[in-house]
Amino acid sequence: MIPTPWIQRLIAIGSIVAGLVLCSAAEAKNVALLVAVGSFADPVMDENNPLPGTVADIDEMQKSLTQRWGFAANDVRVIRDKDATHDRVLAEISGLEQRSAPGDTVLIYFSGHGTSANDEDNQFDLPYATGAWVPYDFDQNSGNRTLIVGRRDLVPRLKALDAAGRWVVVVSDSCFSGQVVRKIGKNHTRYLPMRRRDLGVSANAASAPPPLPSVRQQPPPYPYHHVILLSGASDSEAGGDISTPAELQRWPTFDHKFHGAFTDAFLRLLNGELIPGTFTYAQARDRMNSFLENRNLPQHPQLLPALAEDPQDIGSNQFLTASHAAPTMTAAPAAAAPPRDTIVHVRLDGVGAPLKSAIAALSGVAIVEQGGDMSVRQSGRDLQLLGPAGDPILSTVSGDPKLVQRIAAEAWVNKALPAGSDKIGLRAETNPGSRGNTFVQCESFYFEVRLGKPAYLMVLDLDPQGALSLLYPTRPSERKMVAGGVATAIPGADPKDHIIATAPFGTDHVSVVAFEQPQPFLEDLNGAEPFFVGSGRADALARGLAHINGAVSVQRVNVTTYAGSGKECGQ
Repeated sequence: MIPTPWIQRLIAIGSIVAGLVLCSAAEAKNVALLVAVGSFADPVMDENNPLPGTVADIDEMQKSLTQRWGFAANDVRVIRDKDATHDRVLAEISGLEQRSAPGDTVLIYFSGHGTSANDEDNQFDLPYATGAWVPYDFDQNSGNRTLIVGRRDLVPRLKALDAAGRWVVVVSDSCFSGQVVRKIGKNHTRYLPMRRRDLGVSANAASAPPPLPSVRQQPPPYPYHHVILLSGASDSEAGGDISTPAELQRWPTFDHKFHGAFTDAFLRLLNGELIPGTFTYAQARDRMNSFLENRNLPQHPQLLPALAEDPQDIGSNQFLTASHAAPTMTAAPAAAAPPRDTIVHVRLDGVGAPLKSAIAALSGVAIVEQGGDMSVRQSGRDLQLLGPAGDPILSTVSGDPKLVQRIAAEAWVNKALPAGSDKIGLRAETNPGSRGNTFVQCESFYFEVRLGKPAYLMVLDLDPQGALSLLYPTRPSERKMVAGGVATAIPGADPKDHIIATAPFGTDHVSVVAFEQPQPFLEDLNGAEPFFVGSGRADALARGLAHINGAVSVQRVNVTTYAGSGKECGQ
């Protein structure tokens, strides 16, 4: 449970544009626009909604860009608070074309309040699948006219930079591509609330979620040709602002100053703490996601375009560097990943002695006092198994063996799966990509997988109750080599092959494994019927994974599902 003082933040990190590259790499430069809004012209809003973290956010961003990432000081423009009005911010974004040349890297950073559209019936009459920035001169009585609306104001300007051949990186507090806000705290919120209910996702998982829509509308097509969007939270989450002494003690920032939780992670990335050396956008997203999860913070950075909308694989481009250009910073190659810890660390909260003993007796499981890969929370007869960021894995009652069964299965998967390497170049995610791997009952999705070179795939699902299923391959025709360099839909792009979000609801841990060579053990594992730890099918899979031929890459995708209106799918 995130405590009530935890402050909201919508973070979206946004976009790299590769249009017509007309200048050489040697001529390219870096240009930045940094915007921070922590106070407001409206005295009521200024009193009720200050954002202490924006000051250090923008100051440290400016310092990192100029000292480490090759931005000349006179090419970094900073506007904050009273200067960051609606018209000034939009004029500065439009003016980036004059401040730069084709082939340049342009960074736009916004730190402040945001809001978004849940559906067409929202307080500020925002169109579906958009969000908005809140400038200094926002007038709550003027509807959305004084908001900086994504689809109305930002998309056309980013498209213009795209067409003009700029590479643009947008780091934003408010997604403009379908952000749906989840309320976590009450004070100094970094969003303006909707009239309608939210989706009730990962944060505050211990409380019963509100009634949910059965199916959300599909997000609109990605609006850019060569734009990367790194979002600090999915379209059904918000993030947090570390802006009280108590929060700073619990979640120390890199410089011990108030910051947005995501911006703290982003600055650690820029400063080389999370990845020492150069890295890609996909690696940046994954490392920041792991960092926030390991701090028990309920936000999950996302990467757009989704693999299916990224035929050039620009998500694998080097961070803050056009693919055609030499790096703008000098750095050693990324350090090797530390040895993988196969032990599952479980934190207990209010758990009785019998259940504690049962969990402690599990092979490959260790009970810890803080942090942890999972946590078990008991209140009376009610039990919850939660992920590291508070994502609900399983909700049940005392005496249900499925909770211990689920923890045991997690330990089995950790031990059975190999550590893997980057030799195959595996990337995997769910589609639609902006959902952040979170789906409501009856929504459909599938997996998109891209390989750096041809390989054979296996997709293994661990459901909330501890059942294992082989999602791919399930028949002989799927045991063929998968091509590299293109996005592949798993189980398939045809709607009849899509996965439907149904019970049991909670978090599935899906392991996508790419093998350099064919693996004979997969021939004996046809079919998608569930199996459990200790079964002959589980033993055969574990033996096969212990004797893999050739290189292997592994990626974990956590998929969280929620009950909807209670109707059967299709009704």
